[in-house]
Amino acid sequence: MSLNKLVGGDCGGDNSLVQLSNIVSRDASIAQPLTQADRFVQEFMGQNSQIPQTFNMNSLLNNIPEVDKNVNKNTHIPVNNQIQTIAPQANMSWLPGPSTSYMPQQPLFRSFHMQQPLMHSKPISNVQIEYMSEEDAINATDNDVRAKAQEYVESVKDDDELAYNQFMSFMKKVSAGELNLGNTVDNDQRKLSKDEILDEMQEKYKDEWAKLSDVGDYWNTEEANGISQEYSFTEGNIMLENKSALEIGKEKLKMGDIPGAVLCFEAAAQQNPSSAEAWFLLGTSQAENEQDPAAITALKKSLEIDPTQLEAYITLAAAYTNENMPKFAFLSLLNWLKASPKYNDLFPHDIDPKTLDLKSLEAHVKSLYIRAAQLNPSQIDPDVQNALGVVFNITHEHDKAVDCFKSALMVASDDPKLWNRLGATLANSEKSEEAVDAYQQALNLEPGFIRARYNVGITCMNLGAHRQAAEHFLVALNQQYKSKNMHSDSLNIDTSSSTIWTTLRMVCSFMGEHEVAKLVDERNLTELNKFFETE
Repeated sequence: MSLNKLVGGDCGGDNSLVQLSNIVSRDASIAQPLTQADRFVQEFMGQNSQIPQTFNMNSLLNNIPEVDKNVNKNTHIPVNNQIQTIAPQANMSWLPGPSTSYMPQQPLFRSFHMQQPLMHSKPISNVQIEYMSEEDAINATDNDVRAKAQEYVESVKDDDELAYNQFMSFMKKVSAGELNLGNTVDNDQRKLSKDEILDEMQEKYKDEWAKLSDVGDYWNTEEANGISQEYSFTEGNIMLENKSALEIGKEKLKMGDIPGAVLCFEAAAQQNPSSAEAWFLLGTSQAENEQDPAAITALKKSLEIDPTQLEAYITLAAAYTNENMPKFAFLSLLNWLKASPKYNDLFPHDIDPKTLDLKSLEAHVKSLYIRAAQLNPSQIDPDVQNALGVVFNITHEHDKAVDCFKSALMVASDDPKLWNRLGATLANSEKSEEAVDAYQQALNLEPGFIRARYNVGITCMNLGAHRQAAEHFLVALNQQYKSKNMHSDSLNIDTSSSTIWTTLRMVCSFMGEHEVAKLVDERNLTELNKFFETE
């Protein structure tokens, strides 16, 4: 052991031996008959009568008796009953601060204070203890340990001091076989190599390891991305009592009241859970209502009932794309090909798409849709071009996506969803002015298209027109609030989009209108309408 560790102080306080000297000096003043232990203490104090006042190592080391000669070389355990007291050192560690720069905090000191030594009233035995070496201890069997214990018991059986000692009782139990300190395995098992131990553990815990390995796949599931398996219906929907909820919902769609249509289709789906049409209309309406997670759940319900609804697959793929779930978007587009009477021959049955990694799946889907587009070059299929536009958006090939949507619009110019997707792709291509024109076309066809309205606001933000952006966001929120009168408890119901509210607050901050931003936090639509004059 290093003597420097024994006597060295950590930061100016007394070291361990000086502390011990102080404690013993205090207790030695108590008048008691001198025992052999007391005499040892007096000898120690006589050698250390001059307590060092500084931490000069040379001076301190000269005052310490040599103890290394009395230490067993194999175990570093003192022999011949020389008592050596060692206090643990205080630990120092730097802790990183909360910032990424890892600025160190103050070092931590864990101080371990020495207990006051116990003073024995009986003389300590002069029995010589022979310690077992580390190598012998490792290779020892139960019989070896018992034999050593019995040998020790026999050597001290006439010593009155040790007769009732706890250690003596312990050794008697070992020698009698009441305590088993050895390993029950043989030496060959005890000396297994590291690789053999790992192999043994791997075999023993292979089932548990397999379960832990599967946990990593959780992050690729829909649940991990916030997509619920079951649709969460709005509470207090008064349309539940109306048996014509489905037809009323269709009328509201024509009028541009998308939030109202959503409530009607929710009621229709609850009234008739096996209606693929009700679930499909609910899903497509929620997608236009800027509520993609709900749209995904409803569209999946619809396709479970009727897998031939081709439009549902492409709408589902677009919703997955918006939620940054490209693998699920690609799988939806593959399902569209599989369900299409015109293109199902292109779908390969010798490949399981679910086993492909994302890059391979992307290349697979892209190649299949390009082949579908080339089957009849003289005729444009808007569905194929629409799907290809979604694929190229996922792969960030925006120019190609723009071409696909424009091609689809050549034969389906009355589709507001296509105009909106074209606008979003142009905006992602940093062509904001063209994007606004495309959004305007979508809103002309469907004034209540909340997603298109929201996208216009985003484009205005990109152009630095923050007030105009805020006005578009408020128009979208006002449209969503129109359906409040369709709830039995309209005061406590809020079906508006959190995404729109968050973006509106951002705009208010950009404008420097921090008081108005507080109104956004409160969702005080009335006062916001007054400020921006949107009523």
